[in-house]
Amino acid sequence: MTPLLRTGAAGLATLGLLLDEESGDAEEQRRRIEARIAAENFGAVVGLAAGAVIVAKEKHDEHAAQKEQEEQSHGQTMGGI
Repeated sequence: MTPLLRTGAAGLATLGLLLDEESGDAEEQRRRIEARIAAENFGAVVGLAAGAVIVAKEKHDEHAAQKEQEEQSHGQTMGGI
């Protein structure tokens, strides 16, 4: 799910909470909604950071494999001389 869709879904969920909980303390409802939004935002940040770490590791591994392949190729060329 894209961040835009996730945000839209969170907004709809929040609207649903407001409509479902017409009775009760408005301040308590606001706190719950803010807590839910904060938790969703935290989850998005953690997911983004994890994704960045995974991409960086994949690039590092790819670079290391390419370098190793170049060294092996260079060693074979130099060994044949």
